Amino acid sequence: MVETYSLNDLLVAVRRGSRAESVAILNHFIENEEPLESDWIKCAALALRIGEVDKAKQAADLYRAVMPQTLRHLINYCGVYAEAGDLNRVLKLVEPQIKKDIQDPNLFHLAGTVAAQLGHLDRAKYYLMHALRKAPQSGITWFTISSITDFKKYPELLDKLEQAFATIPAADEKNLQQFHYSLGKAYADVGRFEDSYNAYTQGAAIMQGASRYSIENDKAFIADLIANHSAQALTQLPQAQIGYNRAVALLGLPRSGTTLLGQMLAKHSKIKGAAETNAIGHATMHLRNENFSDFPGFIAQHGDAQGAIDHIADVYAHVLNQQFSGNNLVVDKTIQLSRHFGIWAQAFPQGRAVYIKRAPADVAWSCFKSNFRSRADWSWDARDIAAYMQHEEQLMNHWLAVMGDRILTVSYEDLCHEPERVLRDVCAHIGLAYEPQMLHFYKDNGPVFTSSVGQVHEPIHQKRIGLAANYPEFLAAYDQCRIS
Repeated sequence: MVETYSLNDLLVAVRRGSRAESVAILNHFIENEEPLESDWIKCAALALRIGEVDKAKQAADLYRAVMPQTLRHLINYCGVYAEAGDLNRVLKLVEPQIKKDIQDPNLFHLAGTVAAQLGHLDRAKYYLMHALRKAPQSGITWFTISSITDFKKYPELLDKLEQAFATIPAADEKNLQQFHYSLGKAYADVGRFEDSYNAYTQGAAIMQGASRYSIENDKAFIADLIANHSAQALTQLPQAQIGYNRAVALLGLPRSGTTLLGQMLAKHSKIKGAAETNAIGHATMHLRNENFSDFPGFIAQHGDAQGAIDHIADVYAHVLNQQFSGNNLVVDKTIQLSRHFGIWAQAFPQGRAVYIKRAPADVAWSCFKSNFRSRADWSWDARDIAAYMQHEEQLMNHWLAVMGDRILTVSYEDLCHEPERVLRDVCAHIGLAYEPQMLHFYKDNGPVFTSSVGQVHEPIHQKRIGLAANYPEFLAAYDQCRIS
């Protein structure tokens, strides 16, 4: 009897954390070319959710083959490929439609966003401005263009942004939130820091209403993580035997310089790229919170401890190899990789890590003003930010104590002031010779999907050191929370 599945079976398997079952269902759908029609796009989204990039593309291709060749279906199709990181393919598909004089703002927004991520900033601005002419109330388009624009050079653009903002209904909270962050960036560019702070505060307040972050729960999780991952406990854990040696862990708080350092390293001839791969998340999707905080205890109860860690390493390698082909190193700068680092270190016993630190006040402010692409519930309130940063510092101090020389600590400020010296230290740590082209990372660099999209396409400078001083009201709230 032939096994049959529904899309709901796939959704349940993904939510349950059963990766093997999810992959089996995906394979069944794709190999049998099930008549999923419009559901192929949902199938692709679920494939991306578990790190199966190739299967997501196959599902998207089947969607495109069976659905009418409308503009909406093309945008859906391109959305999958954009999420999968194949940005050049998206532009090749979208730009011919634009040349046909199709004046759809969604098409222009997609082209502009992808061009920005690829570093084609002039082309991105051209497309995004076209999108705004057709849809001036689109907060996400304003936010995208604000991330790559210096409003000091284009004061007339700020006028248009304010005019558009004045027409947004109060009930349209998601759109308003995007406008608040856009205005915050624009006001900062022109030196109106009080207005900037007020705009960011209003945007964060909208997001804070949906926050699920608990300081006490996070504190308890970190305490358990540290207590259960002592040096002795780690020595008793099995180490993966698959011999995968492509991964380099880049640790650090969001907005601490991970994207900048990652892009610089990605210019090395022996490094394929740098990205928030989330490979460790996909490899450990079967684990629950208590399994992470007490991974040694979980492994001790496992029937095949060696097989368990080998499985994690194998899935991680599979996910990383889909995103970055070849044999060169890959810099993994996944957010919260620090919280998985005990597992990562056992999965890749020869792997090296770099920890980048930045002045806490600058990190705190930069996190507060960032409209993060992925969830960061702790980033919308000074008290939550202060607590989260303290928890991360405690955890990293622990890893530094028990991991010895596997982790190299560098300073963002040093990287800005003495980039060659810092890069030489990092290269030596990960076993590579320094290459001068890393200093020219901003020229033809790889795609950027983080809040730093507009910044890493500039030569290195010191302009962002000490920026938090422009926001004394935020710093006062942050300092009070940090002390208490």
